[in-house]
Amino acid sequence: MSRILKTGLLAALVFGLVWLAVIIWWQESHTLPTGVDIGLYLFALPLALLAAGWAGARVVRARREARAAPAPAAAADETQAPPPPALVRLTALAGTARAAPGADPTAIHAALSRQQRPELDPALKNAKGFPVFSGRAAHLDIDALREAASAAAGPAGRPGDDCLRAAELLCEVVETLSQEARAQVLDNGTPQRDEDWPRLQLELLLPADWPQAARAHAADRARDAAVWPAGRLEARTHEAQDALAGDALLRRLAQESPEPARAALRLVAAADSYIDAAVVQAWDAAGRLVDTANPQGRVPGEAAAGLLLDLAPVAPDAAPPRELPADAFTLTLSPSARRATEADARGAAAEPALAELAARFLERQEQSADAIAALVSDADHRGSRPLETAGLAGALFPRLDPNQDCLSVGAACGHTGAAAHLLTLAVAGEACAQTDAPVLAVMTQDPALRTLALVSRPIRPLA
Repeated sequence: MSRILKTGLLAALVFGLVWLAVIIWWQESHTLPTGVDIGLYLFALPLALLAAGWAGARVVRARREARAAPAPAAAADETQAPPPPALVRLTALAGTARAAPGADPTAIHAALSRQQRPELDPALKNAKGFPVFSGRAAHLDIDALREAASAAAGPAGRPGDDCLRAAELLCEVVETLSQEARAQVLDNGTPQRDEDWPRLQLELLLPADWPQAARAHAADRARDAAVWPAGRLEARTHEAQDALAGDALLRRLAQESPEPARAALRLVAAADSYIDAAVVQAWDAAGRLVDTANPQGRVPGEAAAGLLLDLAPVAPDAAPPRELPADAFTLTLSPSARRATEADARGAAAEPALAELAARFLERQEQSADAIAALVSDADHRGSRPLETAGLAGALFPRLDPNQDCLSVGAACGHTGAAAHLLTLAVAGEACAQTDAPVLAVMTQDPALRTLALVSRPIRPLA
């Protein structure tokens, strides 16, 4: 009843207002209305206004109901966020590295803690004849390496100095890690025949821009350097197409189906070098070499690093089936995040993407940020990279000492290309062993993508 009364009052109000306005208009204009005028202005016009108001109210009510109504089940399923990708976990029985600051991860870690930086290299000069900064591994004898390569392939087939240096560093890493693998086997008894040894597979990551002959030379030398029965040794080479090639290789190895015919022990190693006069000249000509006029240029460096992985299938929360060495560690790889602006772009600044990725990553693992003992990044001096890691430390790990606990591998070793990823993980493994606490490795060399790796102590088998 009240609704009918309200409707009647509204209609009377509309009619009254229209009649009042029309009559005043007729009087002011001295118009003598006809019968048609009376019907049109005093009846048809107010009825049209009422109809328009009623239609508009219906439209508004329909829109409100559509916004308030729950979405259909099918539409909800389509818009539901996809589940987060599964975390990748790997067991590293050992890790090692070679770079300018030292011949093992312990020496490199100590140099990073001292804030050591690349020095001027009198053998490498820019176009103006001035020496440039470099991360040179001083123990390498390039003359001896050239002579050995020329004897094997002839002067015409000899790889460049950068390839020779990287191959030698790779051999040192492979020799060290194969000895670690050998010790693992001998701890369980000495095999009587070569056929009784487990198979060891070399996974060698080498720069994609190397000539094929240089990659073959490095792979052959790495096989010869392995302290392992030749018949039980296999090798695969992988091309490092970008800065996250090492991360992609580790993920691929973790996802390979466990097969009896496939070796559980994997020696993953990477090497790269830019200590070569031709490389320095090319960088200088392209504006990529660091100098006073180009402080954001690269510092030539070289390194090799590797991990000895045990890929035997293990339940996520179970202890490993074999006794682990004291310096073993577990790697947990995060998903990737993308910067809005590439780090190499002019004016690039720190972005929250890295801190957000780290917060979600630690939360998924139920790992407290206060438990992280150190940050080890592959960052160098270029662009926003050092600001990114500093911002991450300030946002999530304010209790860490910026000088002692936040280490930048690239700042001390220079640009190490394909080796940078594994080099960072090896140093993070050393930091984890020294602190006996989790360490977060931060990968920033890619211009846009960011990834993390949690390096932690493995679950030990019960006595």
